[in-house]
Amino acid sequence: MTTNFWGVEPHPPMNSAAGHPTPYFGRIMGNGGDWFELVVISDHLDMRLWMFDIYQDGILDETLQLTNNSIWSDLRSGTIITVSEDLASDISYNPAAGDWWIHVRAHNEANGRYIEASSFPVSSTNWQLRIRNANGTVVFGPAGEGVSPASGISNTEVFKLEANPSSATTANSPDYDGDKELSTFGAPNQWGLQSLSALRTITAAPSSLTLIAPNGSEVMESGSSYDIAWASTGDPASVRIEFSIDSGMNWFEVFPPNIGNTGTYSWLVPMLNSDICLVRISNNADRLVYDTSDSYFSIYECGVAGDLTKDCIVDLHDFAILAASWLDCGNPYVAECLK
Repeated sequence: MTTNFWGVEPHPPMNSAAGHPTPYFGRIMGNGGDWFELVVISDHLDMRLWMFDIYQDGILDETLQLTNNSIWSDLRSGTIITVSEDLASDISYNPAAGDWWIHVRAHNEANGRYIEASSFPVSSTNWQLRIRNANGTVVFGPAGEGVSPASGISNTEVFKLEANPSSATTANSPDYDGDKELSTFGAPNQWGLQSLSALRTITAAPSSLTLIAPNGSEVMESGSSYDIAWASTGDPASVRIEFSIDSGMNWFEVFPPNIGNTGTYSWLVPMLNSDICLVRISNNADRLVYDTSDSYFSIYECGVAGDLTKDCIVDLHDFAILAASWLDCGNPYVAECLK
């Protein structure tokens, strides 16, 4: 949403109470040139290829499009975005370290890495901004003079939101005010106190777990090792692994317990027989995040005569070993001979 733009023309300096400088640019001619400021109100927002439509006196003057650069792919709520013609881009953005500001330069002579390389106007002549997503759908606006407030921004004043921004803030909100003489740039607006703390309450990204194996129909020999495998998102710190031999009626944690979230665990298959086995993985910090085998797998405590491959089945593979023993060791099969 739009939070700040200025109506300062290139020549007069911006009015500032008692002649005090504005926080970022100081008291200079034109208050830093053409620029506008936005704040993100949706968490983990992807703004790649979004568009900013700029209007003057109700006429579309310019459309600036963000690029496909990854800086726009995962914006946290409370992020401040500024776009200017003259100031070099700064994408040191790192909310986890307290840096919530992205600044990009849009100018005919800019490199176009983050936003279209095109100059644009900002003025006191019923200037308005409309925001569209990559599909062209209007997300916000138009907002500005002529919408709210209806008029009144002179060429030495700034338009800004005098409220804490939220999803409830509309383009025609009465909290937009244009008769102001103190601007901010890359920081919360000043009139009393604007706080972005509610937007900037960072919560952990939701986690998910997907069991890859065993996921059904496997046959395992008791006492053997089997690699349980899974995938995760949101980076769960620790994954609990359990198994059931009675179709999920009872669950037992693997031994030794799994540590961390490596994506694999070498499981010592227990000594038992069951055709209705399942494995379940869960986030140790949130047991509601889990995944279970899609269907049953089998564990056999093999004691089948003639099962030379130890796969609990007597088939041609076992016969091949037996035939080799006849050739190499004579008849009958002598296991010691094949070692």
